[in-house]
Amino acid sequence: MISFQASVSKGWLHKNGGFVFDERYYKDPLYRRLQDRKMNGFVNSKFPNYPLYNMEANLMQAAYTNENQVLVGGLQPNLILAKVLGSEFAFYDDKDSDVSGNPLKNISAGKDLPDIKQIPDHPFIKELDAQIIHLKNEHPELEIIPPFFWDSSGRATIHGIITTSFKLIGDEAMMMIILDPDLLHIVHQWITDVYILLINHFAKLAGIPVTSVHVGECSGTMISNEQYLEFITPYVSQLGKVFGKIRLHSCGPSGHILEAIAQIENLTVIDTGSNTSIAKIREMQGNNFEINIEPPVKLMLTNASKEDLIDWLDTVLEENQGGPLKFVFHLESGYSTENCLLIYDELLRRKLVVE
Repeated sequence: MISFQASVSKGWLHKNGGFVFDERYYKDPLYRRLQDRKMNGFVNSKFPNYPLYNMEANLMQAAYTNENQVLVGGLQPNLILAKVLGSEFAFYDDKDSDVSGNPLKNISAGKDLPDIKQIPDHPFIKELDAQIIHLKNEHPELEIIPPFFWDSSGRATIHGIITTSFKLIGDEAMMMIILDPDLLHIVHQWITDVYILLINHFAKLAGIPVTSVHVGECSGTMISNEQYLEFITPYVSQLGKVFGKIRLHSCGPSGHILEAIAQIENLTVIDTGSNTSIAKIREMQGNNFEINIEPPVKLMLTNASKEDLIDWLDTVLEENQGGPLKFVFHLESGYSTENCLLIYDELLRRKLVVE
């Protein structure tokens, strides 16, 4: 009932292996595939006895990846929406890509949003389409993983609703909860509709079935349970109705919004950061519900106490009550590798996971 999967960040790969994440890495699928294979080998050589991989943080699943796959448009989901709205990409040698500015910063009405039907005709979407078609024709031996997907499982991936509006609008998105809730609802519906449209578009083009959706609601912890229930839950529920299973990620302490999260339709996994009560999730969702959890950042730093890490692990296991539980983390360059791997070592020692 307990599993473990960890990944390494681009910062860690750059610092320890000299790998570079330039524009070509993101825009040339075949080049990226070659670079990723090199990184896969590098990580495996460093951690041959651990389920630690070169993967996008907590989005890919080891059982559904292989070196015959090629990623098209392997970009964070809200960056794709930002590009469609007029932002330009920013690429860095040593970290994740980003975009310039907030394309909806000055939005004043729903009419400022593009017509949903025009999104597939945007030049960037057409560019991604052309890459998929080219690969299908010229490299039929490769398995294409299209935008919004990261492995062959069929699990689509998007940023959460308010996380996306926060990226597109900026700080004002949070102020709109109070000052202009009607406009924020319009934006959130537009975001939901565009995600549904693009997931279906790329899934059909690449021939990959949609089996579930990971929703990375990273910014949701900044609002109240009532606000989450109004501005997030209904829209993620729409995704649940369309695509089925929802894996909801919530960064950091999320106890204050669990009631709103629990009301999401077709919710099947809660993936949460540190200091969220596993006992409370079990009380609300039962012992058959899957929980994914990442250790507190302070326990993964170089000056962290190993005793404190074991105490945290003991608490999580006790609160979990034997239900399905997955430990996940993303190894950053400033983390203690020893502390991070200690979690797996301890689970292995207790015979809670199988090598």
